[in-house]
Amino acid sequence: MMTNTSEVNLLTRLDRIPITRGIVALIALLSLVWLAEAFDIGIVGPVLSTLEKSWKLSASQTGLLAIASTLGVVIGMIPSGVIADRYGRRRVVLLGILWFSVLTIIGALVANVWSLFAIRLLAGVGEGAVLPMPYLILSEFTGRSRRAISVGYANGILTAAYIVPSVVSLWALHAYSPDFAWRVPFLLGGIPLLMLIPIYFFLPESPRYLLEKGKIDRVRHMVERLENQASLPHDESLHDDAIQASLEATPHALLDTVLALLRQPLLGRTIMVVLHLTAALLLFYVLQVFGPTLLIARGFATSNSILYTGLMMLLAGVGSIVQGHLSDHYGRKNILSWYVALATVGCLLFAFTSATWSVFLAGFLTAFFGLGIFPVSKLCVAEQYPTDLRGRGVYINEMIARGLSGVVTTYFIPTLLKVWSNETIFFAIAIVLIAFSLPFLFFGRETSNKQLELATSVVPNDKLSLSRVKDRG
Repeated sequence: MMTNTSEVNLLTRLDRIPITRGIVALIALLSLVWLAEAFDIGIVGPVLSTLEKSWKLSASQTGLLAIASTLGVVIGMIPSGVIADRYGRRRVVLLGILWFSVLTIIGALVANVWSLFAIRLLAGVGEGAVLPMPYLILSEFTGRSRRAISVGYANGILTAAYIVPSVVSLWALHAYSPDFAWRVPFLLGGIPLLMLIPIYFFLPESPRYLLEKGKIDRVRHMVERLENQASLPHDESLHDDAIQASLEATPHALLDTVLALLRQPLLGRTIMVVLHLTAALLLFYVLQVFGPTLLIARGFATSNSILYTGLMMLLAGVGSIVQGHLSDHYGRKNILSWYVALATVGCLLFAFTSATWSVFLAGFLTAFFGLGIFPVSKLCVAEQYPTDLRGRGVYINEMIARGLSGVVTTYFIPTLLKVWSNETIFFAIAIVLIAFSLPFLFFGRETSNKQLELATSVVPNDKLSLSRVKDRG
């Protein structure tokens, strides 16, 4: 396959652009996307802690409501990856936010468990369309030395934003009767509709998606605008030979189907990253959905439990930003190893100690390192797949990981809590976190400081020429 020289030139120039005000604006816009998402997903835990008493929910009903939106997320990811690869990343974001915001408002009007389950399930379909998109877009926009930092900031805002539904629920719980208080977060779920205005007008399409569709002039205009902000020349002679070799060696025809994920080398990559992501999400769902319930079982008051869970999410936001900075400097797998190890220590403290100081230390470790693990965990998923298949690869990974952690496991947590203690739950999470992460940490590909086409190449990098930027003038 012959590669368009202009395409290689634009990718080479895009990779050298530093964090400009345009990139900062992009991070801010994508943070708005995740802020909307966080509020909608985050209302589950606080609402459940109220409804369990108000509606006298059984363990089975609690489990159903806990998994409803996540089940919708899994269903929504099936078509969304295909749409993102065929019709664009930006379109998926806009339609997804519109969908789940409207349905969340409707959720405030329901009067029984099954109606609420149905509404949350449908809202989750929109959440599933939106959830992976910010880190997918950022991975395709930013250069090799800044990918994790940019995703770290955006994901930090996402994670910290989970405190918002906790605060709203606390306010509603004190301002209204329990029968109405749980409806307030749903009514406020329409606020993300306002975020559609700046996202519609200012969120750009992914440059790599546009190049894949042959829209070179649009990408050139985008790159030149970023170069102007960075005071860089519009050098049309720059040409990275390794990018060209990677693009020419990529079997694009074979990657035009999701079946490519079932063939090597993508099959091995998918198995390793989906296992690690499943373990990380398992800890997230247990703390985000059942955090208040688990703390109540340890003797904390309901309002304090909701507040502490929200504060853990705020702390996780800081952990996300720190992780982004560190992994661009010291490598994805090195930093992931530390985060996995320290999050495991936190889970073991929850499992084997009950003193107040140890509970707070466990909360710090599981929040900062366990819930703060996602910038690199998710970025590593996007860095496994060539542009042809990146949307579908990212969405299928998220679908499998969230199906196993957020649907199957989360559904059984209320029942398991009646059979086991919550200490046993945390011990099991610690085992899964280590066992599921080790394959990627030992055998996964290190993708930090690699140009995205080289990081995602299906051809071994040692068979490509070394990355050299040449002046073709």
